[in-house]
Amino acid sequence: MRVALAADAVEHILLVCLDNLGDLVFTASLAPPLKAHFKAARITLWCKEYAADVAALVPAVDEIVACDPFWDRAPGRAKGSFVRFARTVRSLRAQRHDLAVITSPQWRAAAAVRFTGATVRIAQERRKNRRFLTHMLPPADSLLPVLRDHAHLLDALGVPHPTLRYELDAQRLAAERARITRAVGEPFTALHAFASDRRRCVRLSEWITLARELEQRQERVVWVGSSTELAEVRSQSTAPASWRYADEFTNGTLRETAALLACARLFVGHDSGPLHVANALGAPVVGIFAPGQPARTFPQGVAPSRVLHSPTPQGIDVRAMLAEIDALCARAGAES
Repeated sequence: MRVALAADAVEHILLVCLDNLGDLVFTASLAPPLKAHFKAARITLWCKEYAADVAALVPAVDEIVACDPFWDRAPGRAKGSFVRFARTVRSLRAQRHDLAVITSPQWRAAAAVRFTGATVRIAQERRKNRRFLTHMLPPADSLLPVLRDHAHLLDALGVPHPTLRYELDAQRLAAERARITRAVGEPFTALHAFASDRRRCVRLSEWITLARELEQRQERVVWVGSSTELAEVRSQSTAPASWRYADEFTNGTLRETAALLACARLFVGHDSGPLHVANALGAPVVGIFAPGQPARTFPQGVAPSRVLHSPTPQGIDVRAMLAEIDALCARAGAES
């Protein structure tokens, strides 16, 4: 399917990702080629409120509209307000978008975009979203990488593009990165031992052992996570005083967490938003999928990556993690 849309006739584009952080990072890959093709267009990115700090790092986006959908919860938040959501839709309607590109799978997201009045509304087929779209692509293929599916949206619009990679603009974090680099004092490895579903997390004892092994290699370790998660690491009787924690250097916002990740020499963590943010900001990453969907949501950013996959968290131990770290470092050394 091709959409008959003259590039010089598009003045306003609405890019819609009302999902969580990792999904937003994947969606970031679409903005630069859209901007390059529709040169006169202004791009508005509509995202969840908690993800706005990262949305502000997406290249080629002119405006961020952050509003939580009333049907879904962002991590650590309640569902969004229907009244506020309706006001956001009304505000977007006033902008008269020529094109809306929707990556959110929920039919309610497509319905909301329908009410913005966007002239062309394109997405892949999902449950019940057909009636709200002007152009619908075949359903996403769960065996394809996410960015291969996103590329189909660009192809349908006649937008030229290279092989898609997601990227965030680390230069916009220059001040925060400089402060964090001074505070940490030396290159470091960021460890993120957590995920929203703790049932797919490798045992914390394995992460503790990994941190100790890295320190024996003269690596500085910085633990990344929420205040509750970091408190869990600190409470371990074996946690040495030399370990550092993200909340020592950041104020807890996603913007400062992103700046910390951009400073990391290496990131090791579960399949979650921080993994993709780090890879989009240029940090080499080792992704832990236990089990996850490694064929679909593996790191697809601008920096090197490795994936460690097991059907269960119990199938991953410190030796397996170290082997992937060594393989990634050897690859990075060979490419430098």
